[in-house]
Amino acid sequence: MKESKRIKFTKMHGCGNDFIVIDEHETEVIPEPHKEELSRELCTRKLSIGADGVIFVCKPDPGSGCDTRMRIFNADGTEAEMSGNGMRCFAKYVYERGLVHERRIKVETLGGLVVPEVKDLIDGRVATVRVFMGKPRFEWLNEPLYVNGIGEIKLTSLNLGNPHAVVILNSFSDLDVGMVGKRIETHPAFPNRTNVNFVLLGAEDRNEITVRTYERGVGETLSCGTGSTASVVVLEKLGLINASTPVTVHTRGGDLSVEVKEEGAYLTGPAEEIFEGVFTIHTTHYD
Repeated sequence: MKESKRIKFTKMHGCGNDFIVIDEHETEVIPEPHKEELSRELCTRKLSIGADGVIFVCKPDPGSGCDTRMRIFNADGTEAEMSGNGMRCFAKYVYERGLVHERRIKVETLGGLVVPEVKDLIDGRVATVRVFMGKPRFEWLNEPLYVNGIGEIKLTSLNLGNPHAVVILNSFSDLDVGMVGKRIETHPAFPNRTNVNFVLLGAEDRNEITVRTYERGVGETLSCGTGSTASVVVLEKLGLINASTPVTVHTRGGDLSVEVKEEGAYLTGPAEEIFEGVFTIHTTHYD
């Protein structure tokens, strides 16, 4: 006889980058072996809730010194190191529900310590979060890479908690983000695959850029927080912008702000709750 289990979730988004948040702060809701499979099922648009990823709110590991822990799974079920937009949603969730009480939150992630800070409150609800993203680790800077079926593309490879490739363009008019992004994501130069960001500098204001991102394990998303940050730090490294003052990053889902200080990069942007709900699983399948 099949038994059913009802699980609460919260749907959230940061500039259109949307997530299903499941609270496991007190008790594991989904057994470890099934998190990947369930994430794929829940993220399938039109046939399920639909999202770019699933975030699990967890207790931090003992001795980590962190306040809480975030795990995030992409739409294809693979676990990612972290997410900039997801982190803002995570911070909003744990702060509003009283799981943490300080505005500056130390979060344990697969990519290391990440520190979001609640900035703006409207009627007691978190509207804006600033995330310290740390310092990038560059692998190579603006060097050519041959991509099958496309040819030579100049790009920068770096890690900002998760891997990114940044390609600077003069126009998006002839860009097939899905095709080009997928081929770079799965290129042999990136054995663990990579997120791919296509960047356009502002025509008049150099501290205003546009970014489109093909996310590893997801496809093109409306916005990518780590991708926006990676794009700014690359342009700063190349001397194309001055990111010591905030840089406005236009994405398809809204605007983000990135600034680079001596200690590392900061990402600021909104986080919104869309709705709460319940889904049902058969425990015989997920036990």
